[in-house]
Amino acid sequence: MLPVCVLASTQAVRLDERDATVRGETSGEAAPRPAQLRSRRFDAADDEPKFIRYTETTGWPGGIVHWRYNDSGRPGSIVASSAAALAVIQTAMAKWTAVCNVTFIYDGTSTATPTLVNPSPTFDGVNVVGWQAQSAPQTGVAGIGWSLPEPGPIIEGDVALNNTYNPDLAVTIVHELGHLLGLKHSDVSNVVMSGPPLTSYVAQSNLQADDIAGCVNIYGPATALPTISGTITNGAAGVAGVSFCAQPSAGVSCTASNASGAYSCTVPSGWTGRLHSPMVGSNRIPAQSFANVTSAVTRNVSASSGVPGCNLDVDNNGLFDAATDGVAIMRRMLGFGQSAFAGLAGTCAANTTASAIYAATNASYNAAGYNATGGSATLPATDGAVILRAMLGLTGSAVTNGLGLASEGGASRTSWTNIQSWLNTTCGANF
Repeated sequence: MLPVCVLASTQAVRLDERDATVRGETSGEAAPRPAQLRSRRFDAADDEPKFIRYTETTGWPGGIVHWRYNDSGRPGSIVASSAAALAVIQTAMAKWTAVCNVTFIYDGTSTATPTLVNPSPTFDGVNVVGWQAQSAPQTGVAGIGWSLPEPGPIIEGDVALNNTYNPDLAVTIVHELGHLLGLKHSDVSNVVMSGPPLTSYVAQSNLQADDIAGCVNIYGPATALPTISGTITNGAAGVAGVSFCAQPSAGVSCTASNASGAYSCTVPSGWTGRLHSPMVGSNRIPAQSFANVTSAVTRNVSASSGVPGCNLDVDNNGLFDAATDGVAIMRRMLGFGQSAFAGLAGTCAANTTASAIYAATNASYNAAGYNATGGSATLPATDGAVILRAMLGLTGSAVTNGLGLASEGGASRTSWTNIQSWLNTTCGANF
């Protein structure tokens, strides 16, 4: 078996340099591009001797890297799911943002491929991390492009992960991200950026002093991470022991709330996501959403007591998730048995077994808690459909169209306004 420390071919020859014309978008926004650019790829068979940093580029402007993920070609044998792959990538990114003044901003998925890693690199205006078949023992390739005259700013970068051989994805991605930021292979052994010609690759996923020095040399030291903090209360009483989970979780660290209900989380700059928690005692904690957090945010949270008769959070993780809670509710309406509720627990769920999720769903169903339209019966084609659509983020007529609510027997709530009010009041939602 080949050692996992080998990240690429040991050949080191001058790589291709090409001027090119850029087209497209870098972060989803149309923007003018310099006419002259230069690109370079790393860890490919034609890679040249290098170490420390490239002096041809000044790095990413402001240390901000917008990026997208392409899940096409991901092998389940290397990483089980798109979410798991994103977690590995974002964990590696958080390591770099913790030591130097860089910010990775995830702009979602993309069908774009990593064109700058090709032997004849091309610019497409999208910074993408994706998958590509490569020859073992190579596990990844990175490419960056910058504008002329030199030194010029990096305006595009790609990473391609080998989908046929990748014994330690965390090692691969943290190394390739170093190249994406503008670092060469180091002349210091046993660091993340070690590599030919002066050192050998190593299975190192934790940044060492030389890696940090290289990144700081380009971008400066890390600035303090933004915080989200506040107090969690139920009435006048503080709620202690709430440990928020985060989606996405990479780079997010939270302290449990104290006796006064005070909590605090640090997040990567530019973080967009949700904080959520299972119930703590009899306290139900509503999920909190945030967008592009770049400075301190104060968010006080009001908890409620007990489980509502219309329980939409049947796995008890603080979220109303269509893929887990919604599916469980629909299956109960359709009369499925307990075994059909296995595998429907979301992230940080307290109810994780089929029996627990079935019991939580069954209690509300039997009490007519899911009768969203107020009809004479709880029906999957109407009540189930509007609940699922609301969980998916639909609003207005997109929730009610095509369901025949006006002709449902006994239905008293047929408009989105009435259904929304009922869901928020009865189910403790915030649709």
